[in-house]
Formats: sequence, C-alpha cells, structure tokens
Amino acid sequence: MSAEGTLVEIPREQCLQLLRASFVGRVAVAVPGSAPLVVPVNFVVDGEIVVFRSDEGSKIDALRVGPISFQADFVDPVHRTGWSVLVQGVAYEATPWEVEHIGLESWVSGAKAHWVRIVPATITGRRINPAESAVDLRGYL
Repeated sequence: MSAEGTLVEIPREQCLQLLRASFVGRVAVAVPGSAPLVVPVNFVVDGEIVVFRSDEGSKIDALRVGPISFQADFVDPVHRTGWSVLVQGVAYEATPWEVEHIGLESWVSGAKAHWVRIVPATITGRRINPAESAVDLRGYL
C-alpha cells in the first residue's frame, strides 16, 4: 500500500446505508446575491429521500427556488480515513401526510414547523481508504 490513502467511490446503496446510520448533515442552498448558505441539520432518510425540519428563514426561502445539496460525512483523523455522501436534487415542503410516519425531533429549540423533503437526482459518495501507516495522533497526546 502507498504512503498515502486512496479515494474510492461508494456505491449508491451503501451511500444510503451510511446516510441512514447518520444523524447530522449539511444543507447547501444558493442564496441570490449572496454566498451559498450551508447549515447543519439533523435528519432522517425515508426510502431514498432526506427529511429535515426547519424554521422559516434563508434556507427555506432558497430551497423554494432552486436546486439543493445535502452532505453527511464521517472523519477519523487518527487513522486518516472517512467517507462523504452527497445528495443533489430538489427540495420541497412536505405535506403532513408525507411525514406523519416519521419520528424526527429537532435538536434545536423552536417550532421547526417546516418539514422538508430532498428528492435526489444523484447520490454519490467517496471513502478514503487509509495507508497502512496512516496514524495521526495530533491533538490526542
């Protein structure tokens, strides 16, 4: 094995498994006249659809007019490995019957009255396979 890790693609079904086992990801939306907005949300996966809750604000306004990206990942800095899954698609505010079966409580206070469903156009993922000697103990000693 080389002194550096290798980057490998993760198959779609494994991407979904990783998302289903995760709790927090980041929503990215384009904000007209401003920099892109990227914010963390807790979420669940319903089939292949990412679901999160939100209060009114910039991200709700932005998802109403354009595409959206969602990313969840895991990083192990000691072993220099990790994975990242990216969902790209469109989002919309869910109707009550679309989310009545979903048990998703927000981690942050507030009404979080808007339930958002991200319908993927693509789901891609990458994993860093570490080099055999890849151990970095900075910050752990």
